[in-house]
Formats: sequence, structure tokens, C-alpha cells
Amino acid sequence: MPDTHPLALFGDWHGASGWALTAIRSAAREGVRTAVHVGDFGLDWPGAKRGRYEAKLNKYLMDLGITLVVSGGNHDNWDTLEKLVVEDDGLATIRSNIRVLPRGGRTIIDGLVIGGLGGAFSVDYEYRVEGKDWWPNEEPTRQEAEALIAEGPVDILITHDAPAGVPLKGDFQLSAELTEKANRTRGLLREVVDALAVPHLFCGHWHQRRIHELRHPNGTVTRVDVLNMENSRHGNGVLVWPGKPPLRIEPLEIRDLQVPASSR
Repeated sequence: MPDTHPLALFGDWHGASGWALTAIRSAAREGVRTAVHVGDFGLDWPGAKRGRYEAKLNKYLMDLGITLVVSGGNHDNWDTLEKLVVEDDGLATIRSNIRVLPRGGRTIIDGLVIGGLGGAFSVDYEYRVEGKDWWPNEEPTRQEAEALIAEGPVDILITHDAPAGVPLKGDFQLSAELTEKANRTRGLLREVVDALAVPHLFCGHWHQRRIHELRHPNGTVTRVDVLNMENSRHGNGVLVWPGKPPLRIEPLEIRDLQVPASSR
């Protein structure tokens, strides 16, 4: 019988632990056992409180019986991410219940093949400090993209930025030079989407909730779900039911209610 438990997919949290805990509790309320985060999780952020966010969240995940799989964004510590050891299931471990999906890698969750090509360009990098709140290795590479393509089709692709062709408006007025740099990742993601005819892609980065369909010459369609950031009660998370694409996708209402004892 197919697994009747949905997956939860979440957009950016930026290290907001209170919101993250509320989001996880909301997922548990719906019977979620595995959640996937599309980046800007705030992973291993340097500073005096380094590691507290992950430790607190991991305790909640353990108590609720949920595993969280994180694909890095541009506001995650890529020096840490790139040193993690990828295990046989395609994931790395940063805490017992917090796993990492590497760029260019893939894993299988509830029968779904899930590929990862996280990271993005920080348009405000000139105002950040390398190694503290910005990492020059934040963007996915062509080698990582080619490795993902070489392994064949995926049911879901997790990215941080959105592929080219998805109409989005950012918060910043960018110069032509910055726009060109930001579009490198978007163009690379579109190449992967076209090459693999990915049925579903989930991303964040743009701090807004959008659904857009990319149509390919062979008649296939990629549904792109852009997820909003923390404090978006109806836009930060969705529920996805395992099965054959196109998948059933519904909003996850994130609200601060106690989880019933029966679901703990």
C-alpha cells in the first residue's frame, strides 16, 4: 500500500527558530514524518550562538518523529556543507534528525526520487563578510548540474533559486551586472529542468509564493512551486503526497497549536 503520510516542503527560515519550531509542529499535526527545506535554513551560522538553533530544532524533530532534509541556500554555511560526508542514502548528517541533500546529489524518500541543486547568488554580497554571513561557494556549479543530469530522471528537484522562465519580481533594484550574475544560476537550473523534464520543482529565495508551469518541447510540464519565507502562514509550507507525478500538493497552514498526543 502507498504511504498515506505526506511530506512537508518548506521555504526560507533564515534561522528564525521560533517560526521553525511552529512549522515543524504544524507538519506533525498533519502526520508528516519527513520534511524537506529548500534553503536559507540558516545552517551553522557563525557567531556566539552557533549550533543552538540546530540543537533546539533537532530535539523537537526527535520528539515528533520527523526527519528534516535541508538543501542549502545562499544563506547557509557552505564551508560546513561542503565538508559533510555523503552517506549511502545520498544524504549527509548534521544532527540525528537533520540531514543534508548535497548539490548535484539525490535521495529516495517514500518512493520519490528527489534531486538537489541548492545555492544561489547573493545580490547583496558586497555588504556581507566572507565566512560570517556570505560564502563565495554559494552558487551551484555546472559540474554539479551535469552530475545530476547524468544520473537520470527525478520526481522532485529541490533548488533554492527559481529556474529561468518563472516570472518573479525581487525586492532589489539591481544593476545590469548584478542581474547578469544572478541569472547565471537561474539559467543553469533551467538547463537541468529541460534536460530531465522534471515534473516538480520546489524552491524559495524570492520571499513570495508562486506556482508556475514550464512547458517543454516534448509536451511535458514542470510545475514550479516557489515557497515564501518565515512568517508566511499559508505560503511557507506545502504538503506533498507520495505517488506518481503529477503529485497532490496542498498548502500547509502554519499555526502555533499543540500537537495532539496521538501524533507524538
